[in-house]
Amino acid sequence: MLASRAVRLTAAVAMTASLAGIGVSAATSASAVTSWPCSASGTGATSGLAANAAKQELIGDYTVLGAITISYDAQQADGSWYAVASSRCGNPR
Repeated sequence: MLASRAVRLTAAVAMTASLAGIGVSAATSASAVTSWPCSASGTGATSGLAANAAKQELIGDYTVLGAITISYDAQQADGSWYAVASSRCGNPR
C-alpha cells in the first residue's frame, strides 16, 4: 500500500511538472538538502576541552553534514583556551 502511494505521488509530480512546463528533476530537486559553512566557539581549561566545547556547540546548534574541524584555537591572557569548530551544516535545530 505504501509502495503504491509512492508510485502515485511520483506520477503526480511528473504530471504536475509536465503541465507546468518544467522537468521532473527540477520539480523534485526542491527537497534537496542545502548546506553552508557554519562555525561555533567554545572555551576550556585546555586546548582539547575548548575544542570539545566548540564541537558540542556546533552539534547542538546545527545539523552537521560534514566533518568537524578546529579552524582556530588560542590561549587567552587568563590561561584559558578558546577554539572555533567549523563544518558544512544544514538547517538549524
